[in-house]
Amino acid sequence: MGVRLLDFLSGLSGALDLMSSEVVGHHKRVAYLASRLAKALGVEREERTELFMAAVLHDVGGFTLQSRLAALSFEADGARHAELGYRLLRDNPLLDDAAVIVRHHHTPRSRYPVLDEPERKLFLSGILNLADRLDVLTLRFKACEPAEIMGHIRPRMGYQFEPQAVEALGDLAADPMFWAPLASADPTQALTDDPDLFEERGVSHGQLLQASTAFSQIIDFRSRFTATHSRGVAETAVCLAEKAGLPAEDLVAMRLAGDLHDLGKLAVPSEIIDKPGPLNAEEKAVMQRHPELGEAILSSVPGLEKVTAWASQHHEQLGGLGYPRGLAAGDIPLGSRIMSLADVFTALREDRPYRVGMANGQTLNLLDKMAVDGALDPELVSLMRRNLDELDIRRCAAQARAAAEFRRFYDGVPRQ
Repeated sequence: MGVRLLDFLSGLSGALDLMSSEVVGHHKRVAYLASRLAKALGVEREERTELFMAAVLHDVGGFTLQSRLAALSFEADGARHAELGYRLLRDNPLLDDAAVIVRHHHTPRSRYPVLDEPERKLFLSGILNLADRLDVLTLRFKACEPAEIMGHIRPRMGYQFEPQAVEALGDLAADPMFWAPLASADPTQALTDDPDLFEERGVSHGQLLQASTAFSQIIDFRSRFTATHSRGVAETAVCLAEKAGLPAEDLVAMRLAGDLHDLGKLAVPSEIIDKPGPLNAEEKAVMQRHPELGEAILSSVPGLEKVTAWASQHHEQLGGLGYPRGLAAGDIPLGSRIMSLADVFTALREDRPYRVGMANGQTLNLLDKMAVDGALDPELVSLMRRNLDELDIRRCAAQARAAAEFRRFYDGVPRQ
């Protein structure tokens, strides 16, 4: 499983677009603009790589639709979602440098002298701030009119924006080819013509897992009821996969799939996730789109083919009555069957808005019934029953760690 870090982050940044059609493409447009500005300013390649990573994830702390849309206001403060984005990324050795840049992408330059942050990180934050606001302006005007855009930017030079970055933008803005990629679905593709733009960064299995943990928090931390779900599913799935005799590399893929299996739920409004009663037909249709949306995101990352299949098929059923494709037993691989069982088991054991978590005995009885009805693999249900004590200890431990991270994550952050 060979995956490049920039491919992984760029692909998963597309998941952030799922919140609303109004934010689609924003992260990649900002990444393009920030990269072009950095190159014009003579920023070294290592720092350009950090800036690109920060740019494709810069609104990662915007957990709600309201916060995402607010960020698209040119006058937005954005301090809360920037701080939450920093908290998501700061403990990841791959992303900790980008985390500081994300933290201050809405901080006015005039405040830099009172901040206890590295000067270069603040300089890069200033480039990101300008790129972010530049994309907002082009969305507002629905056209790239250099004079009009610079008329909004220049008066804020020095107070809000980095003067060097504004001057570089003034030079770039006169070239129509600078603006042209913003009309494409993925403006970052225009950067591939410059082979010296970024550092080539491969990523180890361990590093990939660390990055996927951050995304599992993005998925889960929107609600206290789902705050530990993906981590519980991942641990349960890995334990089952071990007992089923899967090789070590597949265990890595299984944990990744567990962390990311609900990626498409970023498109599901919080009021549906937190609804204290049964979903109506319209709400159920929205919820049932999440596997195919997750598949669309994960399939864009070369090297994640197995992870994509296992994650996106976790609601398929052996009897052919699952979704999104209604696959039958012969078309559902073992990894997807394991993921399906891990998801159901973890969900049944958790508290939800409409019920308390079930005891193990009640859960197993329901799983047996689902196996008889063709929803779950009966051999895997038997495997779970034989190893239930170990499996549940590991699941509980993983979810306890995630719960502690959830409390730490929001500690000291004012509510909206």
